[in-house]
Amino acid sequence: MAKEDDRARHDFTGEAEELLDTLSRDLIDLEAQGQNVRPELVNKIFRNVHSLKGLAGMLGFSEISELSHNLEDMLDKLRMGKIAITRDLIDLLYDSVDSLNRLVIGINDESMAGLVDLTRLASRIHQAVSAQPQQAVGDPLAGLTLDDHTRKSLTEYEEHRLIENVRSGKHILTVEVTFDFADFDEKLRALSTSLSEAGEVISTLPAIDSSGGSGISFRLLYGSTLNEAAVAAIAPNAKVTSLRGGARATPPAISPANTQGAGEVARAPLEPEDDVSLRSVSQTVRVDISRLDHVMNIVGELLIEKTGLEAMTRSLSGQRALSQELLKIARNFDRKLSELQRSVIEIRMVPVGQIYSKLSRTVRKVARELNKEIELVLRGEETELDKMMVEELTDPLMHIIRNALDHGIEPAEQRAKAGKPPVGRITLTAYQQGNSVVIDVRDDGRGIDAAKIREVAVSRGLIGAEENVDATRAYDLIFAAGFSTASEVSEISGRGVGLDVVKRNIQDLKGNIEVISTPGQGTTFRIMLPITLAIIQALIVRAGDEDFAVPLTSVDESLRIYSRDIRTVERREVFTLRETTVPLLRLSDAFNLDGRGDEGPDAKWFVVVTRSGEKTVGLLVDRLVRQQEIVIKSIGTKLKSVPGVAGATEVGEGQIVLVVDVGSLIDHFGGRAREARARG
Repeated sequence: MAKEDDRARHDFTGEAEELLDTLSRDLIDLEAQGQNVRPELVNKIFRNVHSLKGLAGMLGFSEISELSHNLEDMLDKLRMGKIAITRDLIDLLYDSVDSLNRLVIGINDESMAGLVDLTRLASRIHQAVSAQPQQAVGDPLAGLTLDDHTRKSLTEYEEHRLIENVRSGKHILTVEVTFDFADFDEKLRALSTSLSEAGEVISTLPAIDSSGGSGISFRLLYGSTLNEAAVAAIAPNAKVTSLRGGARATPPAISPANTQGAGEVARAPLEPEDDVSLRSVSQTVRVDISRLDHVMNIVGELLIEKTGLEAMTRSLSGQRALSQELLKIARNFDRKLSELQRSVIEIRMVPVGQIYSKLSRTVRKVARELNKEIELVLRGEETELDKMMVEELTDPLMHIIRNALDHGIEPAEQRAKAGKPPVGRITLTAYQQGNSVVIDVRDDGRGIDAAKIREVAVSRGLIGAEENVDATRAYDLIFAAGFSTASEVSEISGRGVGLDVVKRNIQDLKGNIEVISTPGQGTTFRIMLPITLAIIQALIVRAGDEDFAVPLTSVDESLRIYSRDIRTVERREVFTLRETTVPLLRLSDAFNLDGRGDEGPDAKWFVVVTRSGEKTVGLLVDRLVRQQEIVIKSIGTKLKSVPGVAGATEVGEGQIVLVVDVGSLIDHFGGRAREARARG
């Protein structure tokens, strides 16, 4: 029974978070549409809250069910026009969704559920629901040639939508159309979709086929800015009539079935909901069934190859023909295994856009607290990353955006003096670059002032008073532990958690972060990540008597040099690569291994040119062994703090090698590994 309860809780968590993520996206659209909110959007929000209430009530999550129920009542009045869309109402909807999200997380983390003040939220909802509606003056439908039969058959919601269309000055028309019984549902749905693009299908009622044929007729009540001729062009096989002005028309022939019930059954379906697959607590990833079918086919083929390989191995008795056949099967096995790996990686991939709605809520909330007007531009939602990487990326991105809102974007009056629009802009762009995914977070704020960075760093004891700070050094300092330009602790920033945590989190994902800034124009934080951590390509190198794996995402190129090509500049070893001086870092020095002695100027070495952000370092190694796919495994807490080690991997025949973390290796040693070892 306990297992069934755990499964039900797990399934609810995944479903609820998907609904809440959809609600977050819809609230963004609701706010953007202002007073001209499309009714289908409000209906969609209403339906999702209703679904969440039902799920929570069925499984006994009373707090989620109660809040959803109160929110559903408010949304019902909103869709019926009994509540006006105001800034306070939008704020209340956002706060309600945030509270629901915390309650869902609180199912597995009780400390999160305690952060929700349900009593205060219920009071705010009750106050909004109790607001007095505006009193209508006269009959807003008096100017329509709408027969009594049709008017009585309208539901309360349909009558409200008709009144709203009349008040907004739209043309009110009827669209009468007849379809064959065989495919009337598909054709009616297609017609309703086409009409909805230029207006609103208020009601759909069945009518008697006046042609005397075997078809079925419908009378659509339609509101639009288009006139009769334009609507007739959309529905060329329909009879389009305007209901504006004139005496009341003769009631159309209605089928003898219950008119309201028949109308509800035949009414055109609402817009299909977006297919979303986003969560943060549940580990569920929704995938296309065709991908799963592909994996199952590959697994079946692998089993066949495995059976053949085992049979051939048992029968092998030194015969050449059998040996060649075994080699052929082994190659097929390897090819199918590689295909399986690629398919598994695809299954783990989800679009980056799944976290965009969370970031939108953060921007809105923080901007409101700072009293700043902010426009958030989101691009590249379809760019895919590994599911777990996307989840781990949420907090660093939120911190970068908070930092941009608090420190980067100026108040409106300062922006006006600088000739900028009063509304600040933050642009989040995701795109694929080779085997990596790049995410740019750009603001159009004040940029990074190297002089101010130096002043703060000196005051906090991070650098000496005599040290010069250029732009590159300033960018390094903002990632230093304990660095903050906040003059006082606030809820937004300056809480002792700085960009150093962001950098560490990005490096834990085997990525790196760099800063591009222009004073007075803005700053871009560029995050570069491998597409997946499940299986990566690596270059196996040898330093001393040990092998290491260097992820190819950090490798620019590899080449061979001689000892005479190595020079020393300011106690750092460097070499020249296409007229550019590149610092060298001996891997044997970084890991304190027994290296080669002085072998003269003609001794051969290999250099792996690696990059972390804007920093380039050549790793000096004895040999390049091979390139292969690896799976990174954790090395535990004892070795986690060792600079330059990302994990370990098995490279065949039980051999375990360390995976090099190029970012932390460069940050810790730079080009001074040999000097550090000599001091050691």
